[in-house]
Amino acid sequence: MSKNNLDTDVLKVAMYLRLSQDDEKYDKGFKVESNSISNQRLQINDFIDKNEDMELIEEYVDDGYSGINFERPAFKKMMEDVITGRISCIVVKDLSRFGRDYIDSGRYLQRVFPSLDIRFIALNDNYDSYTASETEKNLVIPFKSFINDNYCRDTSAKVRSVCKVKRKQGQFISNYAPYGYEKDKEDKHKIVIDKEAEYVVREIFSMKLEGYSSYSIAKHLNDNGILSPMEHKKAKGIRYKTGFSTKAVTKWDTPAVNRILTNEVYIGTLQQGKREKINYKLDKVVSKDRSDWIEIEDNHEAIIDIYDFEIAQKLLKCDIKAKNVGEKADLFSGLLFCKDCNAQMTKKVDKRGKTPTIYYICSQYNKGKQCSRHSIKQEDLKVSVLEMIRHYINSLGKYESISEKVRDMEVSYELFKKIDKRQEYTKKSKAKFELLKSALYQDLKEGIISEEEFYGMREFYTNRIVESELILEKQNKEISRLYQKSLGNKNFLSDIKKYRNISTLDRGLLVRLVDKIYVLEEKRIEIHFNYDETTDILDKLSDYAKQSSELMKEVV
Repeated sequence: MSKNNLDTDVLKVAMYLRLSQDDEKYDKGFKVESNSISNQRLQINDFIDKNEDMELIEEYVDDGYSGINFERPAFKKMMEDVITGRISCIVVKDLSRFGRDYIDSGRYLQRVFPSLDIRFIALNDNYDSYTASETEKNLVIPFKSFINDNYCRDTSAKVRSVCKVKRKQGQFISNYAPYGYEKDKEDKHKIVIDKEAEYVVREIFSMKLEGYSSYSIAKHLNDNGILSPMEHKKAKGIRYKTGFSTKAVTKWDTPAVNRILTNEVYIGTLQQGKREKINYKLDKVVSKDRSDWIEIEDNHEAIIDIYDFEIAQKLLKCDIKAKNVGEKADLFSGLLFCKDCNAQMTKKVDKRGKTPTIYYICSQYNKGKQCSRHSIKQEDLKVSVLEMIRHYINSLGKYESISEKVRDMEVSYELFKKIDKRQEYTKKSKAKFELLKSALYQDLKEGIISEEEFYGMREFYTNRIVESELILEKQNKEISRLYQKSLGNKNFLSDIKKYRNISTLDRGLLVRLVDKIYVLEEKRIEIHFNYDETTDILDKLSDYAKQSSELMKEVV
């Protein structure tokens, strides 16, 4: 389109409106068109009405889209209409509404639009490509685009910094609360239990502990009309967006169940900062290493206790290894191991005879690798395991009174750290290396060591100090985990009482009590129990209580 034609032809105008997602306004969970979009529309309409040579063909609205790239649906539609000749002029409120990317904005304004004879008008910037001077086109407008781009960069950095601080403070900063929780009405940075969904989360974990596969759990929820997490949010009037693939009506599936089973939010731990954008211009998100996550324990009320959660994680690993996805897992699935090679035992069925015989053999032997059969029949295994569990439960009787006393102690985290002796050695080791490092300069000054020895020994001691700090960090996490277990010893007590008079085995009992069952030669077995760690904790706490009591008597 030539300038002469621009003087006489009626311009076919596209009104382009854009608002960033961060600026969207909502009313009671439902989106209303923002005032900012309305203001853009009013201003542009007023401009078009005052110019008789302009005809509004269509308005293109990208409400909720960032200006840092041009991957926007309405913008793409407008460009299609530009190419087909439906549009000959584009009007925006200002350059920042058109886009904030310096390079791409410049490409459209200086190359694409001129090559297509498209007139571009930015009202608040007083820019009209038809009347603009070369200085405006090649200097002023590129400079303004650069400022808009730089604004995005600075804002992005500030937002990331603020978010990181809030995460470290335990503030919840996601747009949506995880399923089973909702944002506190008094404080949007806190999450509280959603009573409508809490029972579903409990049921999911309960079924997993009973031996059901994640597929079977999802099927059960769908068959009983339980709304999926997305549909639950929709039913509550929440405008929900997700990165996962969706259908018109989403149902429960295996990944959805597994996301709940693996999310530590249900034991009161807030995990944030798991993913991040590559940079402020790209929407691509990458996962971060677990060590870079921000995790706050005891941040909110838990729905699931740590014992059940840890057992569920173990069972999920068994599910991954399972070949078939049936209603329920085998009674001993994921629990049975060969004592000699530590490989899982494989289930076999001998169909010879009137009734099939179920037995287990070493999976390594089954693959033809170096190990013996370690064969044991399922019925013989049941009898042996039941007998050993009964004996184990009886041996735990003494811990009922100990556990009650420990609960009365009101064990603090600092007390627990004091009782746990592991850090004592590490701290002494770190202090020793710090002392040796600090003495090096004096040794160098007095000529006891050479300069070469000084630098070598300084590096050595520095490395040992760093190693000690890393060990202390790991020990702190482990002590924290054990402390949580000491608080949750009510499970320990309830299981002692619940299984005191057991007569048969079931999957739920086994996964709660048993960590691993090892099969030895000659059909002998060895059982490692889940509560072995708990009894060690209770013994330590009990010994501490006795020492404290005796010390008090001496003082008196």
